[in-house]
Amino acid sequence: MQAQVFAILTILALAAAIDDDASPVTKVVTLLKGLKVKNVADGEEEAQTYNKFACWCETATKRKANDIHKALDDIRSDGQTILKLKGNVATLKAEIKEKAEQLQDNADEAEVATALRQKRNGKFMAMQAETKEQLTALQKAIGILTTGTALMQTDTTAQAMSAVSNVIEKLPLVADLNGEHMALLSEFATTGANGKYAPQSATIQGILQDMYTTFAENLESATMSEAKQNKNYETVANTEEKQTKGFQKVKLEKEVAKAKAESELAATTSTYDSTTEEMKANIKFFDEAKKSCSAKHAEYNTRKGHRDTELSGINKAIELLTSDSARKLFATSIKPGLSFIQTSSEHNVEAITAKAYKTLKAQATKFESLRLAMLAVSVRTAKAGHFDKVLLAIDGMMKTLTDEGAADLQKRDECKKTYHEIARDSAKAKWQVKTHKAGVAKYTQDIEFRAAEKAEASAQLVAAQAFSAKLTKDRKASHSAFEQAKLDDTNAIKLLNQAKSAFGAFFKKEKIKLGLVEAAQDPEFAVSEDRAPDATLSTKDENQNQAKGIVSLFNYIIEDLEGEVSSGVAAEIADQTMYEEQLETANALEASLTAKITSLKSIIDGRLTTSKGEQRTKLLAAARDLKSEVDYKATIQSDCDWMSSNFDGRAEARAGEMDGLVSAKESLARA
Repeated sequence: MQAQVFAILTILALAAAIDDDASPVTKVVTLLKGLKVKNVADGEEEAQTYNKFACWCETATKRKANDIHKALDDIRSDGQTILKLKGNVATLKAEIKEKAEQLQDNADEAEVATALRQKRNGKFMAMQAETKEQLTALQKAIGILTTGTALMQTDTTAQAMSAVSNVIEKLPLVADLNGEHMALLSEFATTGANGKYAPQSATIQGILQDMYTTFAENLESATMSEAKQNKNYETVANTEEKQTKGFQKVKLEKEVAKAKAESELAATTSTYDSTTEEMKANIKFFDEAKKSCSAKHAEYNTRKGHRDTELSGINKAIELLTSDSARKLFATSIKPGLSFIQTSSEHNVEAITAKAYKTLKAQATKFESLRLAMLAVSVRTAKAGHFDKVLLAIDGMMKTLTDEGAADLQKRDECKKTYHEIARDSAKAKWQVKTHKAGVAKYTQDIEFRAAEKAEASAQLVAAQAFSAKLTKDRKASHSAFEQAKLDDTNAIKLLNQAKSAFGAFFKKEKIKLGLVEAAQDPEFAVSEDRAPDATLSTKDENQNQAKGIVSLFNYIIEDLEGEVSSGVAAEIADQTMYEEQLETANALEASLTAKITSLKSIIDGRLTTSKGEQRTKLLAAARDLKSEVDYKATIQSDCDWMSSNFDGRAEARAGEMDGLVSAKESLARA
């Protein structure tokens, strides 16, 4: 800038000039014309600015109105979807509860049926054991009676009485028995029929045989009934098991559907809330924009009215000052050399040239215009009568100034428009970045929630698998212990039988019967001291009763061990059944958890991850758009900011230059 001023001053110093003062009226007219030009230009510029603003008002309010209507439609649609999903979730929740209750009812029914079956089976087992004891006693008594002779020995009679007495003891209290038969049996067991065994043996034997047949038939009938009841129980249990599996499958399907509906409900609710907030912001923007546009319209109309009034006054003033009557008036009222009516001195070419030079010089100095300075030199050095080239140069410079002003105006308007578009697109990109960032955060939260569910289900699956493994391990250990106990009991029974055989070899050889232990003899009461003591020697069967006790003990131990084997087998069967049921339940739980994990993995890897990826892609695209707008603004910011800050100064300088050119041209034209 300092170099340009120095060049202007150097050019102006090349030619000294003396300008005559222009006529005051001429100066006024020139100023009025310049003001008119400026006023018209400002009016056109403001009109263009207002038209752009009005266009924006129309498009922005229309766009926001469309956005508001669309948001209302979306809110209405999302609201209906939310109501539908809430109803669906409530329905699924009720159905899941119903299936859970059905599963509990099945479990309760199965528990009741199992308890009843175990109770009935216990009664049957007790009845079976009791009946077997009765049959054994009857069989033994019948055997003794069958092998007897017509003339019974004392020991045989005692054995028969003992066997019948044992039968009576084994009879159940609730048994439906013939009273006469029971009386005969009781009489026989008590008196032995007074030594009349032979006549009574057939009758007693027949009664016992009938009882044996009845009890055997009862046992067979009870066994068949037990088998039938057990089969019915298994049928019912299988049916309930199938129902339970069906209920579990339906319940799992409902739970998966409920989880999906809840996820969709959460997503739709979030969309509903964000759309509502966006609509509120759009309504606020619409109201503010409408208010601002109305205020700007009133302001523009007021300013346009003022400008029109101002231009009307300027035109009227110019008309009055430049009329012929005004010229004559000014010629008589203003000193020569100062009016529009030329005097002889005003026709002096040198004076006119000096005046034009002075005008151009003053404007060039004031606005630091190199081109005006060069033109002033051309005017100063032009010869009289050769101003055509100078006038052409002035016209060309005036056109240049006009074109330059139009170019500056266009550049400024383009910058304003571009800045507005950049601000609009940047705001849109920022909103999209915010929205998609929220979408990424939402789906990230959903993925973390589902991942936590999946981790919990995985932990439960590991625990269920560990339970199954422990269950199998414990079952194997229990089975091994059972096998070892059974082997030990079997070996003990074998060894006891061997010992019993060895112990009874003598009694067997001597044909001494070793049956049940006889009742102890009544104690002896005090006798007279005059009575000789007993001196009877012992016989070979002296230890018969002790031997019987030992054999009975052998039998008791053997029977107890055999009972332990039977009980162990029954317990092993029960344990195996329970193990299979528990293992099946554990396997069903593992299958359910595996299905849940697979479903959650499908949800995470499928819809949620895809949606998150889509949101991330949109976020990156919006971020790129925003960066592109920022980068583009950076490329034009320097030129546009310079034009914005220098526009008024350049316009003022051009107006000054134009005023100088107009004045110089008028002076030279008169010359």
